[in-house]
Amino acid sequence: MNNRHRAPLALALAVLLILTACSSSQVVSNLQIALDAITVALPVLGGLTGVPPATVAAATTYVAQANQALGQASTILAGPGTDAQKSLQIFAAFAGIAKPDIPTQYGALVSIVATVAQEVGKFLESLPAAPAAPGKATATAPHITVVSSGDAAKLEHAREQAAANAAAIAKMR
Repeated sequence: MNNRHRAPLALALAVLLILTACSSSQVVSNLQIALDAITVALPVLGGLTGVPPATVAAATTYVAQANQALGQASTILAGPGTDAQKSLQIFAAFAGIAKPDIPTQYGALVSIVATVAQEVGKFLESLPAAPAAPGKATATAPHITVVSSGDAAKLEHAREQAAANAAAIAKMR
């Protein structure tokens, strides 16, 4: 992929970050940003030329696994359970997903993988931590046990987006 594809990808990701950064729940917003990064990257990933098929396959597998885990996370967040239970289930969904090592000469592919990894990392970091020991305060931790109706709608949209991403990835394979 040449440099003319990098600028639109970077611009699109910047716009997505600005548009989604203003929602009510940071956890839900970070989930959406990670899914948006995948959605924006898919046309670029599907249009790569001159990259060894094994390298593209490694990146595609990583993006597909991250997308699947994000879809699971949207279901978990909307479902029952305590913050700790939800966090543990979400971390389990991401267990075993490893960012592939893409050679630097494939800059667009390196950028896609790095962006998805960064946004997934931000999402995971925004989850509530395990409960503190008795007597310890956790005033700064986000709470996800009760999901507002607005966040519930956003989570449903996230599930739909993850399903659409999965369908697009399946067509690329």
